[in-house]
Parts: sequence; structure tokens; C-alpha cells
Amino acid sequence: MRGLPIITMLLFWATIQTGSAQNFKGELFAGAVGSQVSGDELSGFNKGGIAIGAGVRLDLNEKSSIGFRIGYLQKGSRKPSAATDLAPTFYLMRLHYIEMPILYRYRLGNKLYFEAGPSLGYLFGAYEEDQDGEMAYMKPFLKFDLSMNGVLGYPLGKNWDFQFGGIQSILPIREHGAGSTYRLNKGQYNTVITFEFLKTFGSN
Repeated sequence: MRGLPIITMLLFWATIQTGSAQNFKGELFAGAVGSQVSGDELSGFNKGGIAIGAGVRLDLNEKSSIGFRIGYLQKGSRKPSAATDLAPTFYLMRLHYIEMPILYRYRLGNKLYFEAGPSLGYLFGAYEEDQDGEMAYMKPFLKFDLSMNGVLGYPLGKNWDFQFGGIQSILPIREHGAGSTYRLNKGQYNTVITFEFLKTFGSN
């Protein structure tokens, strides 16, 4: 977490430099996320977080392009205490990832476009707590999270876009507490929705 400002500055510099190269565009993005973890017996996108990073994009033709991004993304799960609980319970899982998606973009019309592609996330921090405080024992998380991404984007003006997206783990991020599996359910999976603003550099 301490190195995030330095990482962000390096990403900004690299984006500006790459975006000035011929046929390439630089990108900066920032926004909010809502996340949950399938398999933790909770439901709802109750865990809020942020997404921030940079990338480069190459136009393939008038309709399509391909891009690579790298950024910081918060994932996890949360169960807030309810006033109706006879015995108040609380749960919070914080997961900190460096996310690296490759996204193919196709324009659906004059403005609206769709993006899709895989991403690899590297977990560099994890934390869990309940109503009694930090949980001393945690089932270990895998360091890498392989996911699929889907995004709908809409230009807000010259070089500014709004994007709504979803990220779904393909492989488990860790085993179930008891280590059990059932058919395709091999453990816990990240599910994330994103709301981001995208700034493009070097566009025509």
C-alpha cells in the first residue's frame, strides 16, 4: 500500500510516453468498485473499493482496438451488522490486487462500445475480520486471480469516457473453509462490478 503513489506516478509517466508513439493511445482510469466473493455464504456487492491505473491502446481499424492496462483494484466481501440481529455479526474481507487486463474493444455504434478479455490479478495484501476483530487464522489465498472482463463504455466528450464493467474469477481464489468441492464449484471466487472514468491521450 505504501508504494501505490510511486507506482501511480510511474504508470502516468509511462502512459504519456507511450501515448505519444505513433498508432498508440495512452489511458488513465479511476473509479469505484463493488465486490463480493462467491462461496463465502454471503450475497450482495457490499464491499466498496477503488480502481486506479493506466494503459495503452492500439487501434486495429475504425471499429475495433486492443488495449493493455495495469492498475490497483480492491476486491473482497463484507457483511454489515444488522439492527435486527439477535446476536450482532460482522464480516469484512479486504483483498488488494495489481490487475493486468487485456481488453478487445468493438464499437457498437457511433458512441457505445463493448470491451472483453482476460485479466491476471496479483494479490499483494489480504485482511479478514469479524465482530471479534481481526481473524488470526485465514485460509490461504492464491497469489494470482485469473478472471474474465466485460465492459460497456460511453464517451462523455473529447478523450473522456464512462465505463461500467464486470470482472469474474475463472479459477478459485482459495479453497472453501472445509476444503470441499462440488462439480464446478471448487472454492471461493471474486465477482466485481466497476464504475470508471477513462481519460485517453494521443487520440486524433
